[in-house]
Amino acid sequence: MNFSTDKKNRTIATLEVTPLVDVVFLLLIFFLLTATYVKNPNIDIELPKASPQDLFPKDKDLTVVITKDGSIRVEKDALSMKQLEDYMKKRLKASGKDAVVIVRADKGARHGNVVDVMDMAKRIGFGKLAIAVNASGTADE
Repeated sequence: MNFSTDKKNRTIATLEVTPLVDVVFLLLIFFLLTATYVKNPNIDIELPKASPQDLFPKDKDLTVVITKDGSIRVEKDALSMKQLEDYMKKRLKASGKDAVVIVRADKGARHGNVVDVMDMAKRIGFGKLAIAVNASGTADE
């Protein structure tokens, strides 16, 4: 057995770091590009409350009320969808494109009815649309 420490036979082990760094950077770029950033809507936050304000001139407002049973009312008159379309066209001519359609739907109203009224207002040419909500943040009304 040869236990001598002969420096001629000794080899120095080296580790090449450059390819390793290249692979790490490629993996980092891959994961950054393929990662999906999802905003978690289930986060419990408390939104600030707003006080009711007069944002629109009252004489140009067109308030469409959709009840729980699906009936549509404008100025306390029950209208069908066709009658509502005719009424909206007349109101647009009288008030102009700056008129605001306010959709005031019951919490239990069908979503499809609300979307139909919103689509109709857009198709007819109204430039502004608002959805009425309870300003106090409670569902008492």
